[in-house]
Order: sequence, then structure tokens, then C-alpha cells
Amino acid sequence: MGIKFSYIPYREENSSTVACGIPVFYDCDKELANKKVVIVSVPGSFTPVCTGNHIPPYIERISELKAKGVDDVIVIAHNDAYVQAAWGKALGDRGNIIFACDKDCAFSALGDFLEHSKAMGTRTARYALIVDHGKITYAEKEPDLDVTVSGIDAVLNNL
Repeated sequence: MGIKFSYIPYREENSSTVACGIPVFYDCDKELANKKVVIVSVPGSFTPVCTGNHIPPYIERISELKAKGVDDVIVIAHNDAYVQAAWGKALGDRGNIIFACDKDCAFSALGDFLEHSKAMGTRTARYALIVDHGKITYAEKEPDLDVTVSGIDAVLNNL
């Protein structure tokens, strides 16, 4: 696969949404092969559905995911690592979730997980994956604007 997500690890000294850290990489080949990971993709940071009702339940219920053996929860978008980090902080996450960049939608393009719109161009679609030690055990893309198959309840029910 050869894909690496870029993200900025949460640090208390950079907890302000305007404070920046240095991006690091999440090597999908290495990490996904050795962990149980939930990947949630959104069309864009700071957008109404993503911010209003898609990602906040993941932050609120992270302990339920961890209790089911999830090592990492990653929220990806086509936005850069700086925007993703600021969005995670604005949502109130304090390092429990990795807010990462799917650069050029490279990861999302591996499946049928791209969204195309005249207004915003090509970007990551709204979807959720469960990857258990290299094996995809759940992969669902939202059929429309609602949060159903990629929401926290659907993911928890499939762990």
C-alpha cells in the first residue's frame, strides 16, 4: 500500500486551536497490520454534519471502542494535518483520537471511498472501516448525507 497519514500528535502545551505542532506519519502498512484500528473518514473538517453529529460521538464514546479492543481511532479527511489537528482540538479531543490527513485522498482512493462535488472537488467520502490486524472486517460508505453506517453505533455493533 505504501500510504502514510500525516497528523500532529496532541500535546498539552499545544492545546490551543491556534497552536501548532510538527506533523508526524502514521505508516498504514506497519500500523494496520499490527493493531485493531477504526478509521472514520469525513468529507471535510469543520463542516456541518462532520462537526455537528458525526465525530463528536466518537470522542464522547472512545472508552467503548477501547473496551472492544480498538488500539487506534483515526479520523481522516483530505484536509492537511494542521487543519485536522485544530479541528480535533476544537471538538474537545485531547489525544484519544488521531486526526489525520489522507493526502491526495490516496488511502480513500484504494476503495470506492471518494466523493466528487462541483463545489468542493474530489475529497474523502463519509465512511468507516474496521481493520483488525491487516484484515478489513467492516467497510461502509454513507449512501447520502445522513450519518448511519459510518456512525459510532454502526461501528460498535460491528466490533
